[in-house]
Amino acid sequence: MTPLWSATRRRFPIGAEIRGTVEKAAPFGIFVSVEGVRPYGVVADVAGMCKEAADASVVIWPGEGDPVTGVVVEHSDHNEQLKIHLT
Repeated sequence: MTPLWSATRRRFPIGAEIRGTVEKAAPFGIFVSVEGVRPYGVVADVAGMCKEAADASVVIWPGEGDPVTGVVVEHSDHNEQLKIHLT
């Protein structure tokens, strides 16, 4: 475990709110840029995306550069990423 990852885990425990901007969109979700976290160190997968109120099957995808807020739901040690659900 790298020192940066250890610090990231302490700074953002499970359940913590996290704010950042969309770094990159991928077919499985989005990467979120957060100050003090390595590039591609925060990911929101499709399961954690907001749904359209009228149709829960429609996923709302923020665009690159958009601000987002989420909640940390997992620390993925094998790839040193925070998994989040957008709020």
